[in-house]
Amino acid sequence: MYSTNNPIAIQSQKWLVTALLDLMKEKPFDAITVKEVAKKADLDRSTFYRNFKTKEDILNLYLNKLAEEYTNRLVTAGEIDMRKVSKIFLEFMNEHIDLICSLRKNGLSSFLLDAFNRCLPTIHALTQDKFPHTISEENLEFALAFNAGGMWNILMKWIDEDFIHSTTDLIRAFDEISYFNYKQ
Repeated sequence: MYSTNNPIAIQSQKWLVTALLDLMKEKPFDAITVKEVAKKADLDRSTFYRNFKTKEDILNLYLNKLAEEYTNRLVTAGEIDMRKVSKIFLEFMNEHIDLICSLRKNGLSSFLLDAFNRCLPTIHALTQDKFPHTISEENLEFALAFNAGGMWNILMKWIDEDFIHSTTDLIRAFDEISYFNYKQ
């Protein structure tokens, strides 16, 4: 993926992202061609290839921005605990649920998980002083993976079960699970 400060290139990337996301509403990801993405964005294929190598690169750009947006919400949330983290996570995901369902349907949900996992160290660094408890450096990466995986799997189960539970139910479940895991 081409990283730039050039406003024209940035605008082209935005158009290509929008085009791909729109096409994903119409057909499976694997059936979408680079030519279709470029055409939908009203750009040449050469512009696509100046900015991206693959359609997956477009997804990664967009999903990385989503992960950054989520990170910013955590940072501005004030004092937090795992209940508040799960609430922010589930509310944020609910805002983007159509995309997440499309990713899930196309077997691409791991792209979103990867984007969020790449943000875990940053999230921890930006929020560590907001938690009432600290985790040793020795176990930090495991703790981050544990919590992220738990929240991720709750999200995927919610989607797979066709949203039969409210976000409040999911937050309550995560809170109970966290409490269960915390108490000896």
